[in-house]
Amino acid sequence: MKEKVAVVRCTSYDSAVVRDAVRKVFMLTDIRQDAFQKILFKPNMLSARTPEEGVTTHPSVVEAAVRYFSGSQNIIGDSPANAEKPLSLYWENCGYKKVSEATGAPLVKFNSSFMVKVNLGHLTKSPPPLSSPLKGEEKGRQRIREKEYKIEVPLTDYVKNFSMVNVAKLKTHGLTILTAAVKNLYGLIPGFHKSILHSRFVSPYDFSEFITAYYAAVKDYVSFNLVDAVVSMEGAGPASGTLRETGYLVGGRDAVAVDIACCRLIGIKPEIVPCLEIYSEKYGLPEVEITGDVLVPAKNFRIPARRTGSLIFNRCFRPFLKLLGRHFRAMPVIDPEICRKCYACRQVCPVSAISQDLKFNRKKCINCLCCFEVCPYKAISVKKSLLARIFT
Repeated sequence: MKEKVAVVRCTSYDSAVVRDAVRKVFMLTDIRQDAFQKILFKPNMLSARTPEEGVTTHPSVVEAAVRYFSGSQNIIGDSPANAEKPLSLYWENCGYKKVSEATGAPLVKFNSSFMVKVNLGHLTKSPPPLSSPLKGEEKGRQRIREKEYKIEVPLTDYVKNFSMVNVAKLKTHGLTILTAAVKNLYGLIPGFHKSILHSRFVSPYDFSEFITAYYAAVKDYVSFNLVDAVVSMEGAGPASGTLRETGYLVGGRDAVAVDIACCRLIGIKPEIVPCLEIYSEKYGLPEVEITGDVLVPAKNFRIPARRTGSLIFNRCFRPFLKLLGRHFRAMPVIDPEICRKCYACRQVCPVSAISQDLKFNRKKCINCLCCFEVCPYKAISVKKSLLARIFT
């Protein structure tokens, strides 16, 4: 069965233009206005940045989606990684407070959660077969390995009682190459837990394996995916890249199918995106039926580590990457001339590798780049090791 994805031209964030485009996306994908009784709208609220900076889902897209389902009980919610910064600052700066006031949809914080089992075993190096003869200490090691391949992850309680419309933003990403529908679901994990998971899945490939397994565990909670690709981010995304007018809204029920359409929009192959490559290996990519307007791919859209997509994520190269891992680094660096000492980086660091005077402890730093993502002043850049520069 083909997964239908609507691609609709939308060349500005004018409220009337966006409203018409959003309505067309839902109609093309057979989503009626009374399709859901209670809806959680989950935008990309990575950082407390203004809509003009293009880091978060534009509020006009969120508002148009909420208004389409005006007869439903609607709420808007997300949970940024920097849990120590007041959530009200995010709502205000990102423009969602005004959306709430205009539509009557309350803004909610992901305070309570339940645990979801994420099965990593089928995506990573498998432990020895259960039928193989093991003795004493070897049996103990196998039991440990088996426990490590299944983890429990907290997920906001709201998805139990509300249908969810995932309102994502199309951007590049230093770890996952692309962030759109699939990656935006990571925000359903409350606050600081997201940073902690970065400390468990350190390398870009390991993190992408987790995201893929996580998506498989939570996808049934997602009713629809709408991606803001009116203005996208290329280069050093997801927070410090260059804005690029791509001029579309993309939507569908299946997040993987929507991401495949987003890949076509920016002119890259899905296998360049690690999450999609891994998903393809395990489940097979869905056949996508694109409907709506003619999709005109953006030319020369810059993604991080383009050669990484074709070499480092190549399965033949992975064993060597494991061996060379400690020499393959992308390290965050703070520019003291730009830094305003807001300490967002220090607050979000999952391993407490940033001191009070904003110096990195390189022995503790896991290069997850969470600090790079949340810095509101673009004061953090990424410095690559020699090996990283050679292959990226």
